[in-house]
Amino acid sequence: MEKRFLPILFTLLLLSFTSINCFAEQQTDLAAIVAAEKFVETLDKSEFSVAWNQTSMVNQSYTGHPDWFKKILAARPSLGQVVSRSLEKLSRHASWVGLPDGDYLRISFTTVFLNKADSLETVVLVKEQGIWMVSSYHLR
Repeated sequence: MEKRFLPILFTLLLLSFTSINCFAEQQTDLAAIVAAEKFVETLDKSEFSVAWNQTSMVNQSYTGHPDWFKKILAARPSLGQVVSRSLEKLSRHASWVGLPDGDYLRISFTTVFLNKADSLETVVLVKEQGIWMVSSYHLR
């Protein structure tokens, strides 16, 4: 092979590896978004025990079942039904405050409830054994 083709071949190989990595990252993001949407939809249906089972082992060990239920019950029912929800932001993190290092995704939704027009729901997910699990949920 002629030397003048080596830079072109190298560039093509580099681009193909970059494309594969981008595709894998997009698949990871999609899986995490689906997990976050499933979680908030479970909360929408007031299926709090089901939602608890979607949380990570880290969350369950730090928070505890009764405290988690109190927090969710205090915030959600008074808001009413969901009118609309849209993805606002997604960000990656290698660590999260007060939690062990890991693979975290923070997903925020802009949500309109029947009794609250402007809300921001944030779901933090952590990858446990290859599955995205909810680490925390915040409503503002």
